[in-house]
Amino acid sequence: MKEKNRKRIVLLRILMGGCVAVFLLSGFLLVRDFVQTRRQQETFEQLGERFSQTSKVMETEPEKRAEGDTSLPLQEKLSPQEWKEQQEKLAEERFLIYRSMKEENSDMVGWIRIEGTNIDYPVMQNLDQPDYYLHHDFYKKKSSYGTPYLSAICRYEEPRTSLMISGHHMKNGSMFASLQNYTEKDYFWEHPYVQFDTIDEAGSYEVAAVIKLSASGDQTMWQNLLFPQAEGEFEQAWERIQSYWFYDTGVSLKREDELLALVTCEYTLKDGRILVIARRIR
Repeated sequence: MKEKNRKRIVLLRILMGGCVAVFLLSGFLLVRDFVQTRRQQETFEQLGERFSQTSKVMETEPEKRAEGDTSLPLQEKLSPQEWKEQQEKLAEERFLIYRSMKEENSDMVGWIRIEGTNIDYPVMQNLDQPDYYLHHDFYKKKSSYGTPYLSAICRYEEPRTSLMISGHHMKNGSMFASLQNYTEKDYFWEHPYVQFDTIDEAGSYEVAAVIKLSASGDQTMWQNLLFPQAEGEFEQAWERIQSYWFYDTGVSLKREDELLALVTCEYTLKDGRILVIARRIR
């Protein structure tokens, strides 16, 4: 009887020890995630503060705005050409900052921004380790947030290719989580333009299509759209895109267009992805 009690006590102690270990490990992981999240937020805040002396949005001429009309974001009130011209003026104030950041990290290729959203981040590219910034911040520290990065198959300098930028879909709404909202047409009307500036060139784009697909399924549709190899591949891919898109944006694509695709996770499909496809404003 005493032997059974002794075994029960030993077993109870083992169980209690296991519970304590699990509790301590859970606490450690929570603290680690909190510290990492806070550090990542501070990193992007510090990088963003460098632009505090430049105006994020430049006002339109008074005659182009209805008196007292402040109900909609400025970008919705501007034509593509007006948006492009204003962003080029704004970029002139930002190029020196971009270049100083590139001196800190040579992997920086530009800055991605969508007015009225949380998307306002540096964009990186590491040709030796293509997915490096999936789990690293701007300063190359480990991070679950990562940093938006340009695919290694893309070239942003001449001769330029189409561009594809990936970013995490964080539950707190940061990084590229806002792309999920583009499944609603009203959101597109409020955020029709994407700004991707390289180190020394402003890039203004207008959203052309929004689709979702599985990363484990057929990828030829977007591959042939962004990187067509044979005659007719682009046109066939664009036709397929139109059968998958959430809505018609009114923006059509031609093979000679410079395209930008933003990619993040989508959780209604297995290995789902959201693609926001935009063309450079002509």
